Amino acid sequence: MNDISFLDNNYNPLFVGRNYTYIPETQSTNLGLKKLIKAESLPEGTVISTGYQTRGRGQAGTTWESGRDENIMLSALLYPKFLTVANQFLLSKAMALATGDFIHEFLPHQDIKIKWPNDILVSGQKICGILIENGLRGEQMDYSIIGTGININEVFNDKSRTSFKGITGLDYDLRDLEKILFSCIEARYLQLRANKAAISSEYLAALYGFGQQMRFIDKLKNEDFEGIIKGIHQDGRLIISIGAEERLYNLKEVVQNPVSSLRM
Repeated sequence: MNDISFLDNNYNPLFVGRNYTYIPETQSTNLGLKKLIKAESLPEGTVISTGYQTRGRGQAGTTWESGRDENIMLSALLYPKFLTVANQFLLSKAMALATGDFIHEFLPHQDIKIKWPNDILVSGQKICGILIENGLRGEQMDYSIIGTGININEVFNDKSRTSFKGITGLDYDLRDLEKILFSCIEARYLQLRANKAAISSEYLAALYGFGQQMRFIDKLKNEDFEGIIKGIHQDGRLIISIGAEERLYNLKEVVQNPVSSLRM
């Protein structure tokens, strides 16, 4: 197969990835970055990347499974002190958009959507998961660790997941792709600082199932129902309307069909 490199001079981030460490194998890049934060002062944009995680984690205690040296697995450190604790979900929106931007660079003709809160789907199949862990100081954000796993060269047998190679048949240089991802993260992060309303608007426009009648499963009530995603609460909860009723759900309290069974 061809080895594809897209790196050029257009991708030159100011700070994301400038302090970069690659580790062939680690428990978890998020855990590794957390340990470093406790041990030393790190510049904003510090990145730890790995070829394999032995304890990769996803949202709400789930696991992230990935082949060795086949996919992007990294964590980036940001200091979003301009955000309050109450509106910290804005960072999740920005990072989901950044990853969507990155994927669109390579798969421009595909249907790319954000599955709440921040998984990325391509034509209904999961291609990326994001785990954000925040450190708080009073009512303000202190730091954020953005853990990102993107399926690149691994080919999956099940239909719930896909990858760049699974779609194009091509092999990709992971280290080159990371640099483009850094630029996308940085661009959306800077946009978040300047225009929070635009981030929220674009997030809703890219949200899978937004404004559509869909089937859901209420995990708290063990109940199937049909509803419409109306938006996202400031605290990140999903707003679903059922006729005149509106319900708010936290992560893992509701399952969205049909892609709700995708693994992270």
